[in-house]
Amino acid sequence: ALPEGPRGNIFRERLAQAAPLLEACASIGAAHEKTSAQVALNWCMAKGVVPIPGARNRQQALANAAAMGWRLSEEEVAELDRLSASLPPMPGMLLADI
Repeated sequence: ALPEGPRGNIFRERLAQAAPLLEACASIGAAHEKTSAQVALNWCMAKGVVPIPGARNRQQALANAAAMGWRLSEEEVAELDRLSASLPPMPGMLLADI
């Protein structure tokens, strides 16, 4: 559940803006028999970033580990890059610095 008030409004707006990117992650994940989260982690690794995902239990740790051992295609990385580039930056965050 999203928080109430202004913070919740920001989250709802951001989720709506990110819908095409989230749908692409789901579609790519289905093609690879992976979850959207596993696609997102693999995308980070494809970009040369070492993600540090949180896991609260063994099942989540195993799911995170399943993001390794396979690769997104160059076309899939390009599609995710294109969709993410269309998102406005988060307030107080410069995406160019990441």
